[in-house]
Amino acid sequence: METNLFEACETCLQDEPAATTARCPVHVDIALLCSELEKGEFKKAYKVLEKRIPFAGIIGMICDHPCETVCVRTQLDQAVQIHDLERAAVMYGRTPLKKIASAPKKNGKIAVVGGGISGITAAFELDKRGFQVTIFEADRRLGGRIWDYEGSLISKELIEEELKLIGRIGVRVVYNSSIGTGELKKLAQEYDAVYLGTGRWESELFINQETFQILDWPIFAGGRLINQEKSAAGRSNDSVIDSVSTAKRAALSIERFVKKISMTASREREGSYQTPLVYDMDDVITAQATMKTGETYTEEEAIQEAGRCLKCRCVTCLKACSHLQHFNVTPKSYGRQIQINESVIMGTRYANPMINSCTLCGLCKEQCPLGIGMKELVRETRESMVEKNKMPPSAHDFALRDMEFSNSSQFYLVKPPPSETTYKQLSRMEAEQGNPSNQGVTISAEKVKYLFYPGCQLSASCPDYVEKSYRYLLEKKTDGVGLMLGCCGAPADWAGRKDMMAESTQRIRRVWSELGEPIFILACSSCIGTFERYLPEIPYFSLWEVLEQLGLPEEAVSGKGRKLNVHDSCSTRNNQAVHESVRKLAFDLDYEIEELHYSKSRTKCCGYGGLVYFANKEQAEQFAVERILESGKDLLVYCAMCKDLFIEKGKRTFHILDLIFGNASDADALRTMPNLSDRHENRAVLKRKLLRELWGENEMEELKQPNDWNLQIPQEIWERMEKRFILLEDIKKVIEHAKVTGERFFNPEDESYLASHRIKYVTYWVRFAEQEDGIHVLSVYSHRMEVMKE
Repeated sequence: METNLFEACETCLQDEPAATTARCPVHVDIALLCSELEKGEFKKAYKVLEKRIPFAGIIGMICDHPCETVCVRTQLDQAVQIHDLERAAVMYGRTPLKKIASAPKKNGKIAVVGGGISGITAAFELDKRGFQVTIFEADRRLGGRIWDYEGSLISKELIEEELKLIGRIGVRVVYNSSIGTGELKKLAQEYDAVYLGTGRWESELFINQETFQILDWPIFAGGRLINQEKSAAGRSNDSVIDSVSTAKRAALSIERFVKKISMTASREREGSYQTPLVYDMDDVITAQATMKTGETYTEEEAIQEAGRCLKCRCVTCLKACSHLQHFNVTPKSYGRQIQINESVIMGTRYANPMINSCTLCGLCKEQCPLGIGMKELVRETRESMVEKNKMPPSAHDFALRDMEFSNSSQFYLVKPPPSETTYKQLSRMEAEQGNPSNQGVTISAEKVKYLFYPGCQLSASCPDYVEKSYRYLLEKKTDGVGLMLGCCGAPADWAGRKDMMAESTQRIRRVWSELGEPIFILACSSCIGTFERYLPEIPYFSLWEVLEQLGLPEEAVSGKGRKLNVHDSCSTRNNQAVHESVRKLAFDLDYEIEELHYSKSRTKCCGYGGLVYFANKEQAEQFAVERILESGKDLLVYCAMCKDLFIEKGKRTFHILDLIFGNASDADALRTMPNLSDRHENRAVLKRKLLRELWGENEMEELKQPNDWNLQIPQEIWERMEKRFILLEDIKKVIEHAKVTGERFFNPEDESYLASHRIKYVTYWVRFAEQEDGIHVLSVYSHRMEVMKE
């Protein structure tokens, strides 16, 4: 697998801090602070402050809150009042200082000059790092300009109580000790390092703005000294929180200096920086800042204001994707789960279902500001799982069997326009390869200009529309249109079966070459996606583009201004021509389109893509329901499976062909999906009908089918068959096998038989009774275990 796909996942922005946290010089987690306050957890909110700020009872009250200037709410209304929320956390959440265990003082001696905001911060940080710290303070008390804030917000008692922390941790304080240049040099000789936090100094200091070291001396500075250049330029250098930040960072430099390790390594995001996080404001509702009824917020006001915080995280992909929500994963954690899965012999019980529950729709990449998408990573992972025999057979077995049916002689067909009179057999496709899926394949001696390829799902769900579409193309396209029935191979692609995908694309490529390289007309969005990815050399138009060019049938019914929401297929999310042609057809039919929030290149998946419908039905239903909830009108789609899945969940949905060749009636909008067995039958009947009516071929070699024996199957059995992906033909094969081999169990109590038969990877069981009116199916079951016979 490509390592750069994993590397891309590691760049996911979801773990990046909010703009306010990044702007905060000490990186207080503002989102967490507001989350705790919103819940009324004031003590927990205060702990959030304490985690990043020493003396939080003081600093939280006087912080100059530069974070508010970058709050994303300013793009919409007003910044969250973070300064008032910090004060609320202190006022209602602060608890008395407890005894603090001081770290062993084994790392050396440090002198701190100045006992103001930066000095006491540096002393606190250095004490935590195991240094013996002495503060030299020129005044008779610690705190410096903190005392300038004494008043109604911050009392003398609070200041004194907070400053007691210095004594409790064992920091020595020398009061009334004024330090000048001479004394500073002496301290530098007596101590391992000196921190200078005096606010002002008599001469220029030449401070390194990254490490805060003064020249190459064992002296480091912080606080307002760092900003002397700003002060000289006429700008304020009095930021309280900047002083705290530079003191903390200088303490780290001192520790590294004393230990003789790099002072610059891994310090890229210290202090304020601009976060790469991009927050999607599309769904944010305007809410003005909460007004204070007094000098500070009451508890209720603080809770209300904290609720305005958006708790910024990059969740654009998560908000849009039911799959990521269901498994609560981000691209970063998703990639890591896959890496773990790759290293485990049979994969993990968590990762395997997750990997097979992605629809491969690509919306995450469209949403991500960095263009990170899971589609290719999941696709490659499935391919790797198949190659390493890690892929659970149950995940995609039925869909692959369905694909094989569509490419068998039951449905597969290639024909020239029926107006041609001279045909020849494709010997290389039939005789030489002996491939039964090529039965009924003929081409014209002349080149075929166009080839209609409706796909397997439209033919299974709405075979009448395939016939009507083809007849209309024959009527309007005077240069002739051939026909090809079959499956493009999308199920194999989604299942990670590169071998089967190669067979499918080779088959299509071979037909294209033999027919003189015609232009394909595609009616299936999955086919369009397959052609774009695997067959880029083959030219095509969507059926919708062709119908727009040819004009609508005279019998098409007017919509009379009816409003519809268009659900675009995820397989064509970047195909603007398809988007516009569908909307133009609806406009020409007198329908008004109201666009969904997620449409065109940002459309969502219906839940069928990636074979999630078969691998994780519950997840597929979540996709469908979420999409339905977004739509307030009847849906208009141009994918048969989208229509079937939406209607299955009760949503009125029209296929574009309902509007063109149907009646656009309630019956069309609520026509339920044929059951799995009928879908096979619909394809087979469509092929036979078109051969008979358009080419006059009544005889078609068919695979031998078991007798139906007038099977009687109750509705509850049909429902169980649908749920477990059991086909009528599977039931017939089990009964036929039992009759031919005699391998069945007889129950004399109810005179029923129990028989089993293994078809590929699945063992099917049928309990049945033979009665005068036919064979009554009493129960069905299937499993992956193989029954061994002695």
